[in-house]
Amino acid sequence: MRNYLAILFVISVVVEGCSTPEKTTNNAIKKEKPKVTLATETISATTDGISVVNYQVKPDIGDVFQKLEQFGKPITSSQLQEKLLLEGIQLRRVTTVDIPAIISSLGEVIDENYVWHGQIFKWRDLHQRRIDAEGMLITQKGIPYYIGGGYLSLQSRSWLINREDGNCIYLQLLPTWHVPRNKSSVVANSSEHLQSKVFTDLEFETLLKDDEAIVLAVALLAPEVTTGPQDEGSPPVRLGEALLGGPVKEDVLQIIVIEANIMPRG
Repeated sequence: MRNYLAILFVISVVVEGCSTPEKTTNNAIKKEKPKVTLATETISATTDGISVVNYQVKPDIGDVFQKLEQFGKPITSSQLQEKLLLEGIQLRRVTTVDIPAIISSLGEVIDENYVWHGQIFKWRDLHQRRIDAEGMLITQKGIPYYIGGGYLSLQSRSWLINREDGNCIYLQLLPTWHVPRNKSSVVANSSEHLQSKVFTDLEFETLLKDDEAIVLAVALLAPEVTTGPQDEGSPPVRLGEALLGGPVKEDVLQIIVIEANIMPRG
């Protein structure tokens, strides 16, 4: 399989990878597990688990979600897919060998970073955004909320599962919001003060084979410039947009690639 990589604080990216070789009349050649080079360090995937690459892409096309639909396939639940799209989140299941082509087709990569997580048996943040003290307006299911602080997180659990048809990685994703003790809270339309919220209706789980990955994409679009009287402050952003950094002053595409890594057996 291919263990995709990213170089921190360096503009140029070195990609070493391989895909599962196609069957030929001869026995398939078993390829060595690739290494990931981060600047002067070399990281080898030596255990089963997931790796995560976070991308910031300057889009050079109009509808990035429509472009993404040309790659891979949607998640199994169409109902969940619709809920995620309502929050500004696009999920696609892809083969890892297609990841470079997917990213390059969307625009120019302006930042990326790589994190090796391995197996995650207890909930862990794959991505977290700290909300500034002045707060921000978000919407979830179209309902506006004012967040006065705290953290928006994309939490995950993941581990190896042995099945009759082969090994696979179980992956679970769950968006959450929480305020540490003695901090600000969210005030919804009902004026109910909340200290945490788990967005269970957006929970996603799947099984990934060694050559598969999940692409989570959020398009952050700068608000249109208007003239004349207008309300003070930034317009509310959807949950997925808030989680991945919105609102923004310039259009940017935020992408999280979660790739299964399963070590060869036998």
